[in-house]
Amino acid sequence: MRVRFLGTNGWFDSETGNTVCTLLEADGRHVVLDAGNGIHKLGLYASRAAVDLFLSHYHFDHIEGLHTIVKLPLKSLRIFGMEGAEDTLRAIIKKPYTVPLGEGPFPVEVCELPRDKAKAPYLEDFRLLVHSDPCMGYRFRLGGRTIAYCTDTGLCDNLIKLGRDADLLITECSELSGRHSDLWPHMNPEDAVEAAKRSGAKRLVLTHFNAHLYDTLEARKSIQARMGGALTVAFDDMTLEV
Repeated sequence: MRVRFLGTNGWFDSETGNTVCTLLEADGRHVVLDAGNGIHKLGLYASRAAVDLFLSHYHFDHIEGLHTIVKLPLKSLRIFGMEGAEDTLRAIIKKPYTVPLGEGPFPVEVCELPRDKAKAPYLEDFRLLVHSDPCMGYRFRLGGRTIAYCTDTGLCDNLIKLGRDADLLITECSELSGRHSDLWPHMNPEDAVEAAKRSGAKRLVLTHFNAHLYDTLEARKSIQARMGGALTVAFDDMTLEV
């Protein structure tokens, strides 16, 4: 399967990249993880495709790209989120702010979990993570591979369960080494490596770098240099084969 990192920033766009968005391609499916501003690149890889989008939560850096979807050349879009997703999204993606959901050139369906889990048979599990507002982590089975996606979060049991023996664990790196906050839980590089170790994940990739703290690409590269093969640092437009 192919993993494309369309946006790897948290908080805001900067010279280091767009806000967070990741595309999984396998089994003829196009599965998108979060809808930061990186989603505007989706048309390069999913033209005339039926796309499933999974939202972790509703902080703006994870949904702000939704105002651009009317320009995407998609066949259809299904948006999956936690209970209450439809009311939340339709309260934001509407006039006078932007084109309302479903009034663009392709149909849009909002699906809520757990109610609509059967519509995504490749979704193995989903659990709430530890964050300042409710946030969902996901576990998928695609292309014979297991992928866990967990952002935004601090270290928690559900993160470990979702990442258990995964072929790929995609998680966040919002904090600098040594930094921690119980009020606004996020992970630093050492936390992420600990999560991968405890879960037994075979490969760890970091995304969602706080654009205020990691204000240069060199700041990200220093993590890779310091921690070596324990992880891979994601950059915008990077592609991995899993």
